Amino acid sequence: MTVLFPAVQCEWHLSGLQSTLLSVVVFTGMMFGAAFWGVTADDFGRKPTIFIATALVAYVGFLTSFSPTLYWLFILRFVVGIGVVGAIQVEVILIEFVAAKYRAAAMISLRAIENIGGLFEVLLAWAVVPTLGWRYLIAFTAVPTTLFLLLWPVVPESVRAAEMNRCSLPAGRLRAAVVEHRGRLGDLFHAEYRRSTIQMLFIFFAATATYYGAALITTELFSVDYCAAPNVTSSSDASSSDGCGCSSLSSSDYGRILLTSLAELAILPIAIVLSDLIGRRRTLAICQIVVALSYLVLLTCVGSTWGVTVILFVVRGFAMGSTAIIHLYAPELFPTQIRAIGTSSGYFVGRIGAMITPLISQLLLRRSVHSALLVYTLICIVGAITALLLPIETKGRRME
Repeated sequence: MTVLFPAVQCEWHLSGLQSTLLSVVVFTGMMFGAAFWGVTADDFGRKPTIFIATALVAYVGFLTSFSPTLYWLFILRFVVGIGVVGAIQVEVILIEFVAAKYRAAAMISLRAIENIGGLFEVLLAWAVVPTLGWRYLIAFTAVPTTLFLLLWPVVPESVRAAEMNRCSLPAGRLRAAVVEHRGRLGDLFHAEYRRSTIQMLFIFFAATATYYGAALITTELFSVDYCAAPNVTSSSDASSSDGCGCSSLSSSDYGRILLTSLAELAILPIAIVLSDLIGRRRTLAICQIVVALSYLVLLTCVGSTWGVTVILFVVRGFAMGSTAIIHLYAPELFPTQIRAIGTSSGYFVGRIGAMITPLISQLLLRRSVHSALLVYTLICIVGAITALLLPIETKGRRME
């Protein structure tokens, strides 16, 4: 989104509101997808869910490159958002396969691979968008997703989900409790899990809003002199509001986006070590506090572009850390019968945080940079307190 939307905005002369809605529709699709794929994964298995969702993303993603109008682009990106959340069920399979002492390293390594994909996308955009345009970027992006479908024969089903759904299992012995009933959404709010579920959902909201906010804010802060006019609409936004005068990302912009994206890879090893040493709750709190403090530094007005880049490096790194840890915490918290539903519920609420993020990091920031940064700071502070108050620590927790 960071590299795609500026190009679309310039080609179709979108207003600030239209470009913001382009971000919102993707997250809206992800929110609806989270509500659907969690139930599908628990009822029919993780593997079929992942591959159906991936096929949807590949096909509709490729079709997006032929969008004739903005409204078609809205519709197709909405459908892509639905599919993306289903593919994330790979996290549930991973958690169900890996022993307790390796869960943190495995999950956060998966997030690191995801980040490498993001770095590849920035490099691809840097090479393709200035010469061929954003349509080719979307078409080329669909290629790796399509290739993943060829792995269907070698990707195993989760043994826990297979046993629960009475599917054929790999050779060997599996000892598991007999499933007396399938989990439903209401089970998340049973007395045993009610408080943990509510607090987990808010942390998903805070972590997701913070993460996507950091990504979208990166290009916005590079295009506005917020030290000179922190409470005035930027000139770029004023000109784009009537469909004129936008500017595409420069080579130096791509370089800075790439650098701040590298922060996610740099901080993830710290998150791995901390989560295994001091637990998931404290690690979540630390990540959120560091992000809040970094936003406070930006509020004091960092004078140089490279100073902003360094602060955003820290913000994106620790925002990814908190996202990775909550994605680890949720599957560890719930038993097999409601694991996918519980995790997908977190994705659902997280997408609400993602949906409001463009309103803060694009619309509000262009009118008052300090107000936007203050909103993110408060979200992080409340998220840190909520993490510390979680009633269940899942470090070393036995999978039920």
